[in-house]
Amino acid sequence: MFETTRVILTENFRSLINKMREAPILYFIFSCTIVFSIFIFAYATFFFINIDINLDINLEDIFFTIFFIFFLKTVADIYNNFIKSSSLSYSLSTQVNQRRTIAEIFIAVFLTELVIWLSFSCIFILAIFTFGVNVGYPSEYLYFTLGVTTAVCLGCTISINFFSPKRYRLIPTLTLLGFYFNFREPIFVIFTLPLAIIHVTWSIKNSMESHLFSKRKERTKERYQIKIRNTIKAFFHRETTVLWRDKLLFSFIFTSVSTGLFSGYLFLYGDEILIPEPIRSQIGGVLPSMFLFLGIYVVIMYTGVFPSLNLFLNEEKTMWILRHMPVKNDNIVFGKVSSLALCFLTAIPFIPYITIFTGFDKIVFLVWFFIFSYIAGIIISVPLGVKYVGKKSDIMLLYSVAMILFVVLSFVAIIADLIEQFFSYPIALYIIILLIELFLLYVSLKISSQILTLKYKSTS
Repeated sequence: MFETTRVILTENFRSLINKMREAPILYFIFSCTIVFSIFIFAYATFFFINIDINLDINLEDIFFTIFFIFFLKTVADIYNNFIKSSSLSYSLSTQVNQRRTIAEIFIAVFLTELVIWLSFSCIFILAIFTFGVNVGYPSEYLYFTLGVTTAVCLGCTISINFFSPKRYRLIPTLTLLGFYFNFREPIFVIFTLPLAIIHVTWSIKNSMESHLFSKRKERTKERYQIKIRNTIKAFFHRETTVLWRDKLLFSFIFTSVSTGLFSGYLFLYGDEILIPEPIRSQIGGVLPSMFLFLGIYVVIMYTGVFPSLNLFLNEEKTMWILRHMPVKNDNIVFGKVSSLALCFLTAIPFIPYITIFTGFDKIVFLVWFFIFSYIAGIIISVPLGVKYVGKKSDIMLLYSVAMILFVVLSFVAIIADLIEQFFSYPIALYIIILLIELFLLYVSLKISSQILTLKYKSTS
């Protein structure tokens, strides 16, 4: 009993250990960042409790933030462990009841989310206890734990039913989420936990068709596929075909547009919405520029860093082909990276949509910082992607690159602010900086080609 659950948990634990051995520095940095962040939140809690300022921060906001974090993570975990899992086909083809197997997958995901919640919450409780804050609130802790349980159940139903041919089964989950959004009462989430359990049970019962259902495009005629190209063009065509096939370009465009609108709106009204009145006068002047920075950062991460890493991480099952191709490493790296030009085009809509709110006063800085950030993301991501070529996509690697890029762009933003203050016509300096960065991009790609090793190791 619970054999599938035990196998998934064991495999995930072994995979985590192996990844930590392969990239100890990245995992050490990430772990330190997580612990440091938790202590910062604990100190912020202690600070706001002990100052004589009436801040409009309530328990409901924190509750729903945690709720939706675990909701989204469950959606991703069910997708990885069930919907797209190729190894699951063997388990489902045995004489064991298929519903039982899928139920055990849900239990494995549920236990994983619960362990993460208990671990992080215990570190937070320990942190605020060291600051002298009373932590004797068992009913509130149970309150949050039940909310996480509801989030896991609903996240499972979303992932299962979204990939089902009968998507109308999403209606109960979407109805509950709509009520949560309108009423914003955590007690409503707790009371609807039995409904979430019933819905996830029903979804698991009808989940086999979600695993089997997939949309396949008709293959184009062979005469359109057989074309003579040089190596770089061939890799460019291959990577752009993957982008079109996986429908990533449309999601890139949607992210660019929505982030531009959202960042622009926060540029005008973010300080009034997010910052309490007592402390708005102290940091309010910094917020508009910060929203522009964060908007560009989000777009670059999704349209630049993410595809840059996947250019090489996605070679997990095709490394044997690359090893037998008489192609130089330089051509492979340059050919793959050239496909990012298409991703860059999908990120451009961010500029005109955010300009609706900011006007054209900051257009020169926006365009320059946007281009600089995109190139910087490629410079950082490609060598790391090549370093772990053929490995499974590792979320820790993405987080580590995100932290490095955030530090770099923050430093560059400070320099750009100084340039704007002391130079009347900063365009010339901006162009010089971009030329230097292009040279660094070339160096980064050459280093990547040196890192890329496609030969089998000698066994002698």
